Amino acid sequence: VFFGATVTYADAKGHAHTVTILGIDEADSTQQQVSWISPIARAFLKSNEGDEVRLVTPQGVQTLEVVKVAYPKP
Repeated sequence: VFFGATVTYADAKGHAHTVTILGIDEADSTQQQVSWISPIARAFLKSNEGDEVRLVTPQGVQTLEVVKVAYPKP
């Protein structure tokens, strides 16, 4: 996972979520876009499909599984 990736991940309950990692000025949370410096984006950076990553939140540590990684077509 690197800048520009769209990541589909599963939380501990098996629910799927999708986010796209963009620049600070481009990210729009209403469109499931996050900044590359956000905690969730930083957790996913350099991971691969099938990897589990740890996301530290105020509610505790969450384990997320990277299900799919896609990039926009050039």
